[in-house]
Amino acid sequence: MIGTVLFGLLAQAAAVPAPSVPLVTDPRLPRMAALYEEVCLKAFPNDGAIDRAMTRKGVTPLTPEQVRVTMNDDPARGWSFDDDGKTVLVFLELPPYHACSVRWPAAAGTPDLAPYRAVADPYMATATGWITMPPTNMDRGDIHISAGGAQRMVPSGGSEALYIIDQTITDPARRAAGETGIDRRLVHQLKEG
Repeated sequence: MIGTVLFGLLAQAAAVPAPSVPLVTDPRLPRMAALYEEVCLKAFPNDGAIDRAMTRKGVTPLTPEQVRVTMNDDPARGWSFDDDGKTVLVFLELPPYHACSVRWPAAAGTPDLAPYRAVADPYMATATGWITMPPTNMDRGDIHISAGGAQRMVPSGGSEALYIIDQTITDPARRAAGETGIDRRLVHQLKEG
C-alpha cells in the first residue's frame, strides 16, 4: 500500500512552518522517531534484523488478515503494541516497494518535527543526492492524505525515500462520531530500479 499510495509525496518534514503557525507537540513523536530510527533506518532493509528487533521488543505480530486491512494485497508483515493506551503499528512491506513504517495516532495540528529531524537528518547525511519533495495532498474516499519528505536516486537505478504521511477522516458523519484524530506514519522506502 505504501508503494501504491506514494507517488511523489511529502516535503512537510523539511518545510519550516510560517512563524504564525503554532507548532503542536506530539507526545509520542520522540518515542516513535526513536523506534523508526532503530527499526526503519538502522535495521531496514534487512528483513531478518527487523524481525529480530520486533521479537526483542516482545510486540504482537499481526495476522495476515490484520495486515491486509492496511496493506490490501501488497506483500507485507506487521506488528502492534500499546503505547500509553494507543495502538502503534510497524509494517514491513516487501518488494518491489520495500518499505518500513511506524504508524500511530497523533496530535492534531502542525507538528513540531524536531524529534523526526534528529534521526532523519543524520541518516540522510550518510549519502548524497537527497532532494526535498514538494508537499502532496490528496483524498482517497473519505481519507485526506498529506505527505512530504525527501528522495534520492540510488546507483542500482531505483530510489530511496523518507516520508512523513498524515491521514485524517474527512467524512462529516464520521468526524461527528469522533473520528477526528490523525494517523501519522514515518516511512523509509526503497524502490527497485
